[in-house]
Amino acid sequence: MPPIKAAPVWQDAGIAITTASGRSITLSLQDDGSIAIATDGDAPLSDAETAATAKLSTAFKSALDGMASAPPRLDLDGLAQVDTRILSSVHLAAQAVSDNQAIQTIDFRGDATTRAVKIEGLAGKIDVSVDLSSPAIAGSKTQQASAIANVLKQFDQAASRGHANPALMSMFKDAFTQMSAPGGLDTPGLTRSSSWLDDTDHALLSGLADFTASITQTATAPNPYRSNEHDAFSFQTSQRTQVTGRNATERGISQITTTQLHASFHSALSPDAPLNLTDDPKSQNYYFTQIADDAQSNLSIGYRKGQLVKASLTQTANQSTDRLKYVMGQKVEDVTTPLRKSQQRDLLPLLQEMERHPPQTARERDARTRDLASLHDSVLLRTDPVSLA
Repeated sequence: MPPIKAAPVWQDAGIAITTASGRSITLSLQDDGSIAIATDGDAPLSDAETAATAKLSTAFKSALDGMASAPPRLDLDGLAQVDTRILSSVHLAAQAVSDNQAIQTIDFRGDATTRAVKIEGLAGKIDVSVDLSSPAIAGSKTQQASAIANVLKQFDQAASRGHANPALMSMFKDAFTQMSAPGGLDTPGLTRSSSWLDDTDHALLSGLADFTASITQTATAPNPYRSNEHDAFSFQTSQRTQVTGRNATERGISQITTTQLHASFHSALSPDAPLNLTDDPKSQNYYFTQIADDAQSNLSIGYRKGQLVKASLTQTANQSTDRLKYVMGQKVEDVTTPLRKSQQRDLLPLLQEMERHPPQTARERDARTRDLASLHDSVLLRTDPVSLA
């Protein structure tokens, strides 16, 4: 297999692979920019393993080139979508050669139960992990696309409120999208509860595999007059799902999704007065804003003797904005604005009514599909308190 060229801006860059047959394969970046392939033992790889490794080598090059570009971009699709029936696990690790490269380290791991990536760079840190061990909770590709779009909307709202670094947030969005994308890594078989969930359950669940994701921006102190004031941004989100019960007719389902945002930043008093903070008190005319937000969605579904007896959704969204105003170095205003909203929905009557009138024709089945899709979109987490009004 001929070597594949890649930009030599990384050191200790390589991928450790375990095949489904138990073989070990290593891809490593050489000093001349080529990618070397080594296997354990002298026995040749199977045709399927050879083809999958060649494809992964190309994905390795794309990932390295993307992260070394300016601005850096994340291209892990080829790694995340590995067919684990052939290559059961992949582990990429790379470290930058120079101290001024935007991305300093990256660690990606993927197998039949997990996709995870950690990135550290000059701008901050990104950590995304997706749990693929419970395929039963995954919805249709349409549901997953809708849920991913909703999560990315949350990221955009957090970035806007907290003045996040645009390039770092863009990589965070790419990391979440690529780790959460449907398809790719094959699961070893559905869980015990896989056949328990029906279309109604999937309409109420997000459709995504459980995940944890966080972004932490490197804090700076742009005001020499008050070095304890930092421009900072951190955002975390997670989803946890549980399916319980002795059997399908007595099943219980819960799904909890949370977000947290903490940020602080300096801004000018007006667009016509550019921010130029120095040691001179005369330059100290600005707002210093601190943000503390959190949101949670708690879904609970219950069945008794095969009948739906509980379907409730509780959502809360809290925002706190503390804005300090300084004029000529003196604090002249300190205003804290809390905004809190909670919403409880009993979905049982609606769902029971739908069950009493099962669709009989193709048109009615299409209408039911649209109704469930609309219900699905309405139960996704919302982080803005105003949207819960």
